[in-house]
Amino acid sequence: MEREPDAAPVAGAPHPGDPAGPRRSRVELVTDRLRMRAWRAGDRAPFAAMNADPRVMRHIGSGPLDAVGSDGLRSRLRSEWSRAGHGLWALERRDDGAFAGFCGLTAVPFGTRGTAGALEVGWRLPRAQWGHGFATEAARAALDVAWSALGVASVVALVHPDNARSLAVGERLGMRVVGTTLHPPTGWRVLVLRADRPDDVDASFQHDLPNVRADPPPRRGSPHEPG
Repeated sequence: MEREPDAAPVAGAPHPGDPAGPRRSRVELVTDRLRMRAWRAGDRAPFAAMNADPRVMRHIGSGPLDAVGSDGLRSRLRSEWSRAGHGLWALERRDDGAFAGFCGLTAVPFGTRGTAGALEVGWRLPRAQWGHGFATEAARAALDVAWSALGVASVVALVHPDNARSLAVGERLGMRVVGTTLHPPTGWRVLVLRADRPDDVDASFQHDLPNVRADPPPRRGSPHEPG
C-alpha cells in the first residue's frame, strides 16, 4: 500500500537565504468551497485521468501523460514540499470530496532569462471542475500564502495568449502581462503575468522578481496550467 509522507510544513519559518533555513507554507488550507491539502494515495487515479485528457493538457509542454508519467509528476509535486517548504496543493471539493486538480506555488523550473527562480502560481483542473471559479479561488488563497507566509514581493504565471481560461484567471487575480519568456524544452514563447504583493500585507522578507524581456506574444502553446 502506498504511504503518504508525514511532512507538515509550518508557515513562518525563515526564508532560504536565512541561516535557519527555508520559510514554509502550511500543508493545508481551506477556502469557501475547496480544501487545499497534501497529496494522498487516493489521488492517483483521478490525477492520472486529468493528466491523460488531451483538452486539459493542450497547453502543457509534455502533452497528455500516461500512467507512469503521471505517477512521476505526482511524486515530484509531493517531494517539493519537503525540499522547498511550499508546493502545489491537491484540491478537494468540500461539498462532495471530489478531486479537483491542483494549485499552488512552485519555482519556475527552467533557466529562461527573466524568470529563473521566480515563484510561480500554477493550477490544473479536471474538465469536470472547469467553469466554477475553483482555479481563481485556489490561486487567490495561494497568493495570500506567498505574500504573508513566504514573504515574496512578486509572483508570476506563465500563460499562452490563446489559453483564455488561464488568462481569465490571471485577470481576476489582478495579474498583468509584463513580457514573454522561453520554455526551453518546446521552444514555445509564453506570456509572463505578474502579481505584486499588496501594500497592506506585512511581510518580514522581500524577494525581487527578475526582469522579463518584453517580446511579442507567443503564437503556440504554453507548458503551464489551464484553469
